[in-house]
Amino acid sequence: MTAFIPKKIRQEEGLGEKLQQARRQKNLKIENIAQQLGIKTEYLIALEEERFDKLPAGLYGKNFIKKYASFLGLDNEEISQDWQRQTSTDSPNDPFSRKILAKNNFLVFPKIIRNLLVVGAIAVCLLYLGFYFKRIILPPELIILYPADNLSLNATSLEISGQTEKEAEVTINGELVLNNQDGLFSQTVNLKKGLNSITIKAKKKYSREETVIRQILVE
Repeated sequence: MTAFIPKKIRQEEGLGEKLQQARRQKNLKIENIAQQLGIKTEYLIALEEERFDKLPAGLYGKNFIKKYASFLGLDNEEISQDWQRQTSTDSPNDPFSRKILAKNNFLVFPKIIRNLLVVGAIAVCLLYLGFYFKRIILPPELIILYPADNLSLNATSLEISGQTEKEAEVTINGELVLNNQDGLFSQTVNLKKGLNSITIKAKKKYSREETVIRQILVE
């Protein structure tokens, strides 16, 4: 009785294997081929490893395989058939298939990043505008250096001095006072016997007023 000798079933050579063997037979480095063909090395590696999802969408991948096959001296028609067969039989239900992602899927993350950047830029602009608007309408700082409140004296005049923001206008009892570049100001006012109320105001162009009142008693 003749013994049964099992024979190994020879698997059909894949597209990537054909490319890889042809390149090795010619003793060529994939980086040099990429430079000569003007195709990124990563795309040629993807072709040899049959990772077609790493290739650009559309006709680019098919054109790359044609250029690569022609460079290696392979039969273009045979390679095109292999390409068509392997890419068309890939199925989402096949766990061993190499899925070619749709163009829209490639754009999902860039769109999200772009939208986040736009939202972030708008938020920064709104914060800046809010801060700028608040700074415009806030009353300027007003510090009265002299006199102190509830001061008693015998003089009939008094020099009032203080400091505010340099762009602010200062009035003392309704009279405009000039301030210097540092915001310092001073003005002599006449006093009458008895209780004198002195109103000092500071205001920028579009801001609210800041008011300080001093009560001076002349004996």
